[in-house]
Amino acid sequence: MTSLELMTEEVQVWVASLEVRDARYSELSRTLSGEEKGRAEGMVPILARRFVVARGILRTLLSGFTGTAAGKLRFTYGTSGKPSLADHDIHFNISHSAELGLFAFAPDRPVGVDVENERPVRRLLDVAQRFMSEEEIRTLAATAPEARDAAFLKSWVVREARLKAEGKGVWSGSDGAKAQPDLTHKLFAPRPGYIAAVAASDSDWRLYTCAMKE
Repeated sequence: MTSLELMTEEVQVWVASLEVRDARYSELSRTLSGEEKGRAEGMVPILARRFVVARGILRTLLSGFTGTAAGKLRFTYGTSGKPSLADHDIHFNISHSAELGLFAFAPDRPVGVDVENERPVRRLLDVAQRFMSEEEIRTLAATAPEARDAAFLKSWVVREARLKAEGKGVWSGSDGAKAQPDLTHKLFAPRPGYIAAVAASDSDWRLYTCAMKE
């Protein structure tokens, strides 16, 4: 892969399909560590394949940014499972939903990304009461039923992107949904039928989206 560059005050989000041909799958699979392959073995087949593809793409992109071979990159994990590189300072995050993967990178600040495919959400208000702020719950309850799924997913991806930028996870609970003064976020549609958000420290950064070729 050719060398990739990240500028300061820049967040790049690469958009990639996780549905790949078998030859590409085999190529990506060879870059994974034994630990990653072991994680995939514990998943149902379709999720395992998407996991392998997503981690292989992540390694490929990180290789382009760092100059280290994809298979030689070593990950460490935070308390909520957020990965980082053991030997490089680049900040990154990953999210995938259905067949779409998003890969966010920043050279100088923590970053989080989340994507969801647009769909009906089962027991939407029950989920909101468990994880979202009181203000978000009131807003959802006041939203017309036909628009409520889209409103929920927008709130959800923002919440998740911000939590991931902080190194937290969904189980942080509703308190984690409170606004953090040192984080800003941007909503965007990476492809028709999907909604996504990316969050990063401070407010001086620009978002660039890049489509990854298979």
